[in-house]
Amino acid sequence: MAYESFEVSESSEYGDLLNNYTKKEHLKIGIYTSAYFEYFRMYPDTLENFVNSDAGIVLDKLRDQFGDDAEFIWPGMVITIDDADRAGREFKREQVDMVVFIMFTYTVDVISLQCLKYIENTPLIIFLRQSHPDIEFDSNYEQTLRNSAMISVSQLTGTFRKLNKFQNCKIFVGVDDEKEVYKEIYQYCKAYKIFLDLKEMNIGIIGHVFRGMFDHEFDRTRVYGALGPQVIDIQISHLLDIWEGVTEAEVAEFIEQNRWLDQYTLVDVTESDYRKECRFAVAYARLIEKFRIDAACYLGQYFVEKKTGCTGNLSNVFFGKQKKIMTNTEGDINGLIMMCIMNKLTGQTPLFGEWGEFGLKENAMQIMMHGYADLDYAKDASYIKITGTPENWGFTGAGFSIEFTAKPGLITIGHFIDEAERGWRMLISKAEAIEVEKSIPCKDVTLVMRTEQPIKEYITTLLEKGFDHHAIICYGDVTKELEFIADFMQINKDVL
Repeated sequence: MAYESFEVSESSEYGDLLNNYTKKEHLKIGIYTSAYFEYFRMYPDTLENFVNSDAGIVLDKLRDQFGDDAEFIWPGMVITIDDADRAGREFKREQVDMVVFIMFTYTVDVISLQCLKYIENTPLIIFLRQSHPDIEFDSNYEQTLRNSAMISVSQLTGTFRKLNKFQNCKIFVGVDDEKEVYKEIYQYCKAYKIFLDLKEMNIGIIGHVFRGMFDHEFDRTRVYGALGPQVIDIQISHLLDIWEGVTEAEVAEFIEQNRWLDQYTLVDVTESDYRKECRFAVAYARLIEKFRIDAACYLGQYFVEKKTGCTGNLSNVFFGKQKKIMTNTEGDINGLIMMCIMNKLTGQTPLFGEWGEFGLKENAMQIMMHGYADLDYAKDASYIKITGTPENWGFTGAGFSIEFTAKPGLITIGHFIDEAERGWRMLISKAEAIEVEKSIPCKDVTLVMRTEQPIKEYITTLLEKGFDHHAIICYGDVTKELEFIADFMQINKDVL
C-alpha cells in the first residue's frame, strides 16, 4: 500500500499520523518496601511480624486510594541485597512509570542502590512513614527500629546529592493509617500521568491565531518540547470540504440526538440560525474524528463566520457537554493545553474566558467566555438563554450565543506563557466564583470571581507577570496538581 499524507489522502490511513496506537490507560507503579536483615536477626520473634503488619496497612491504603488508576508492581519485602536486585530487575522488566520507595526499618544504601541502578531514569517517590503519629515515651528499642526509616531516608537523599542522581525525587511524610498522605501521593501520580498523556496528544489548529493577539502566538517546537502535545495544522479546506458535504438529513439527525437543547429559552435565534450551527457542529466533529485529534482550536470570527455563515459556538457547547474533546477559539493553543490538563484532573470541560471588568465593592472580576461553555456550569436551567450574538464578524442572521452567569464555588485559574527571558511559565491561581441573583444579560457566558487579596492588587500582579489575556477556569482546587505538572514540565510557576 502506498501511504499518503493526511493533507491529501482520501483514505482513512496516513503516513504521517499514527494509525494504530493504544494510549496508556493507567500508570504502572513499582512499590519498593524494605527492612534490614540484621534487625530481623536481632529480634527474630516479633520485629518481622511488626514490619509485615505495617506493610500490609500501607499497601492496602495505596490500593484503596488509587483503585483502577494504577497497576502496582510489588516484588515483596526487600531485606537483602539479592532481594533489592530482583526488585530492580522486575521494575525494569515491567517498564514501570514510577517507583514508590517505602522503608519499614533502617536499611543501608548499598541495598537500596542495588535496586535503583536499574531505574535511574524513572521518577522516584520516597514515602517516609511510621507506624504511629506521636512519640511513645514508654517505648523500647525494638519499636524505635520499627520507625527508624528517617535515618535511612536522610542517608539515601544525602547520597543522591553526592552521586548527582535522583535529586528530583519527591518526598512525602506521613503515618501508616493517615488518609491525607495517600491522597497527596495520588495527586502527584495523577499529575505525572497527565504529563505523560500530554506527550501523546495531537492538537489541531484550524486557521491561525487571531491577528494581533501576539500573546497567543506560539512555536510548535517549543510547545512540543516543554508542554508535550504536537500541534497539527489543519487546512481550512479540510473543514470546508467536510462542511459542504453535510446533508440536511445529517443535520436533522444531529438535532434529534441533541434534544436536550430544547429545554433552554431561545432569544432571537431562528430555525435557520440553529440549523447552520448544527451543520457546522456535524462537520467539526467529523473533522476531529477523521484526523484523530485530541483537542482542537479554530480561529472563529472572520474564518468561521464568513465562510459558514454561523458562529460555530454550538459545536463548542456540544463538545463541552461530552467533556472529552476540548475545543476553543482565537488560536489559543496554550489555553487549549491548560483546558486539557484541567479536564483530565477534574472531568470537567473548563471555561474558556478572558479577563473583564473589576468591581471594588465585590472585590471581584467579571470573566467573559466567548459565547459558549458547558451548560453544567449554570446554577440551573432557568439561568440559561440561547441568544443571538453580540458581535458580528460576517455571519448572516442572528448568530448563536449562550447567556448565563456561572454558579458559585471554589475555582482554579490557569494558563501558560512562553516568555523571552524566563521561558515557559504556568499561571496558577485560586479564587471564588460568587453568587449572582440573575445572569448578566450580555449575550455571553460570564463568571464573577472574588480573589483573596484586594482585586486591584491581584490585577496589578497579573499584569506585571505578563500573562495571556485569557483565563482557563475549572471548579475545585487543583492548584497543587498544577504545580506538580509544572515541575514535571520543568517550567516556572507563578502562583497568585
